[in-house]
Amino acid sequence: MTTGEAETPATLGRPRDPELEQAILDATVEVILQRGYPATKLDEIARRAGTGKAAIYRRWASKTDLVIAAAQSLQAEVTIPDEGSLREDLLVCVRHYVTPTARAALVLANVLNEMPHNDDVRDAAVAAIARPAAQALRTVIDRWIAGGDVDPAVPADLVASIVPSMAFHRVALLRQGLDEETAVALVDSVLLPALGVATPRAAKH
Repeated sequence: MTTGEAETPATLGRPRDPELEQAILDATVEVILQRGYPATKLDEIARRAGTGKAAIYRRWASKTDLVIAAAQSLQAEVTIPDEGSLREDLLVCVRHYVTPTARAALVLANVLNEMPHNDDVRDAAVAAIARPAAQALRTVIDRWIAGGDVDPAVPADLVASIVPSMAFHRVALLRQGLDEETAVALVDSVLLPALGVATPRAAKH
């Protein structure tokens, strides 16, 4: 499915200007928040960023790529933690879904709400936003299974899907990300019991 704008392949050329790149991402966020994804136009983004569409196409091949990059720029970096305990590793993974600002939640909500209608957005969002964080959580669970701390019979894929499913549901419907209290509760009351691991009493908040 097309994005409604002519697309020109990104080309190699002069070195990227980080300040201009950030200005384009910031302008993209502003336009999405004001117009919504369908009405977001590259002409307006370029004007607000003080550049031309050619500068955008040198960095991103399409409107979809640019919007996904803008959404990513507001999210925490995905990491695979090694904190020394299952609970702490899970907390790091779940805290990735704690939305830092209302703006970040609103931009992500626009992306998630577009996904059922736009195959390009769906594929790009899954690849760039959803899959890396889910894989990090599954990697943590697999590591603790391999270490003998978690029963290998647990439905690891199902457990790993709980957090992103809840987080993206909240964003898409409520336009709110997870908060810290909910993240801790998910680990202590949902993930650890689902993995057959008791929450240490001293670790509870």
